Amino acid sequence: MVERRRFLAGVASLVGPAAIAASAPNLVAAGPAPQSPNAHSSLSLETSNGWYIQNGKAIWGYARESQMWGGYRGQPTGWWTDCALGPSIIRNAQGQVGPNRTEDLEKLMDTMVAYGCPGYEHNPPLWYDRRRDAHDVQRRSNANVVGPFFEMPWGRSNQGQAWDGLPLFDLAKFNPWYFSRVRQFADLCDRKGGILVFGFYNQHNLLETQAHYADYPWRPANCIQATDLPDKTPAANVFYDVSHPVRKELHRQYIRHSLDNLRENRNVVLLTGLEYTGPLAFMQFWLETILEWEQQSARKVHIGLGATKDVLDAVLQDPRYGPHIRTIDLRYWHYKSDDSIYAPPGGQQVPGRFVYRQSNELTPLQLYRQVKEYRQLYPEKAIIHGINVDQQQTMAFLMAGGTMLVRPLDSVREYPTQYEMPLGCESILTAYEFTRAHLAADLPRMRPLDAVAHGNGVWCLGEPGNIYLIYMLTGVPFRLDLSNAAGSFDAKWIGLKLGKIFDAFDGTIEGGKVHELRGLDWRQWMLYLRNRA
Repeated sequence: MVERRRFLAGVASLVGPAAIAASAPNLVAAGPAPQSPNAHSSLSLETSNGWYIQNGKAIWGYARESQMWGGYRGQPTGWWTDCALGPSIIRNAQGQVGPNRTEDLEKLMDTMVAYGCPGYEHNPPLWYDRRRDAHDVQRRSNANVVGPFFEMPWGRSNQGQAWDGLPLFDLAKFNPWYFSRVRQFADLCDRKGGILVFGFYNQHNLLETQAHYADYPWRPANCIQATDLPDKTPAANVFYDVSHPVRKELHRQYIRHSLDNLRENRNVVLLTGLEYTGPLAFMQFWLETILEWEQQSARKVHIGLGATKDVLDAVLQDPRYGPHIRTIDLRYWHYKSDDSIYAPPGGQQVPGRFVYRQSNELTPLQLYRQVKEYRQLYPEKAIIHGINVDQQQTMAFLMAGGTMLVRPLDSVREYPTQYEMPLGCESILTAYEFTRAHLAADLPRMRPLDAVAHGNGVWCLGEPGNIYLIYMLTGVPFRLDLSNAAGSFDAKWIGLKLGKIFDAFDGTIEGGKVHELRGLDWRQWMLYLRNRA
């Protein structure tokens, strides 16, 4: 915290004390001004140059993953401790409110916005009953369920007995508590400058181990509808096959209900769901359903596209769908060390987590290449990714024009009693606080620039002639071309490791020429230039 205060003092000296208010923990008033619930009913989340914006300012940073199962069994020890868990806005710990129980949504949002993770990715959970945390597959003989519960989007009938011992699901009914919690959180995102990435499905249920599928609401043993899904995994391709009239209508009803629930919310990005590696046909059906809803409701929503590379490219290049996509999710393919591409095709029932977990090994150079390629192809679409990143990868993502990184962020302590900065945020905090305090209004005009040369791992993000942000992985020499940028520039060093801001080159760099530069030492540095004109 000492280094953080020192960094904020540097920001204050650069832009004035008022500008850093948005970076202070729990200073909610520093975010976008509250609006009436219906003030933006005809709007959806905006982008400019691929950045999410609200009230003219960019929202950039991490997005927290949602917890999809309990993970902890018994106290004080168990499989996982509470500090290894993430938040879930639909976790229901009756009578217990706080971290990793029934989340205090407002405190959760305040902490996220304060510490570098203004986004949150929500997806349905694996199961409702914590007894299934054991990852067994046996049928329960009774309804003596164990909480905290992970609520499902679908409601229960008053018929029969599902695999978890409770009544069978009715897939044509929806759980009001689940959708109310999602809407409450979306309202907070609108008011406080957060982003809800809303996933309709969780493919994790449909592949891999049978334990993930045993209690799944769409499994024939668990619902009153004739879904005709297989009794055992893999079940993904059947689930996505909408030539089946019952499944098609159930999907359609669920998608439309989810859209109705969020129709008054602005800061929402829609994705098909977590780990989606399904076929092109289902993605097209999902998009058609949303577009039909938009037309009938006279309401635009922010549609994201997360899929394998072949499905991703096919949709983006299709004139029927490509113009409607506003966020691209690059999790499901990546460059390998030999510069080849790892990109399994869609519809092959490949578990999505095994695809994107390999991306955790992406070097900053590979990540920069991947993101920049799609930023250049689709300059107005936002780009998200899912990697458990370090600071260098975080900065490579930003400099390539990446909009938001989805990642797990653990709690700091065992059995947390209050909301505090999660582990992992230290990788983004310096860049996040500087960006939020000083670049939020400028970032919507900035894009990756080819203004640097002869520097491996030196990248530039900027607005030509006005603002340049140069990031150096190490202190290698490089050439900065300002020959077409007239005037004088204020120059500041930003030390990502040191958390300090101070004058570079006596505070001035002249435009109109090419400069031979290098970082101050072997560590990471950012050089920030702003035209005085």
